[in-house]
Amino acid sequence: MGDNTPTRRQFALGLSATVLLPSPALARKPQPKARALKLYNPNTKERFDRVFHDGGRLLAAAQDELNWFLRDNHEQIQTSMDPAVFDLMWRLADWYRRRGKGRVTLNVHSAYRTKKTNEALRREGAAHNSRHLSGQAVDLTVQGYGRVFLARAALAARRGGMGLYAGGRWVHLDTGPNRYWFRRR
Repeated sequence: MGDNTPTRRQFALGLSATVLLPSPALARKPQPKARALKLYNPNTKERFDRVFHDGGRLLAAAQDELNWFLRDNHEQIQTSMDPAVFDLMWRLADWYRRRGKGRVTLNVHSAYRTKKTNEALRREGAAHNSRHLSGQAVDLTVQGYGRVFLARAALAARRGGMGLYAGGRWVHLDTGPNRYWFRRR
């Protein structure tokens, strides 16, 4: 019987072939996970609780529902919300989930605003050029948790603007440049 021990050259060729040939385990990319939101609007008593993103793309029917859910409820007018707003809300809810808080409900107090509604809210502190006017902002609370905990989650997300207002019940979040503020009224 002959010696079946490979030479160094054969061993090196075999090793390089295993590195160059695709492995089925390595070829599979992890599947992106579907994203769902659980929202409640205390002004209209409406709820949104469903998948809005399949892990690869925003679902058109869910986007339409979210645009209506996040409408200016004073005027009953909707806009095409910035999809990054949906993603920001999902990231915040996921932040709670990853810390063992379970699936939380985000209360949406304000989202899109018409110029008329925004002007009426100016005496309460609404900015003249608010990102609410372009569908890039939401004012949120999280059921069962305080504003400071939500503000901490928003700062950890490092996406967009986050504002706290003295005497306010919610946290302002938007998809503009990264920044944060606290205002005393």
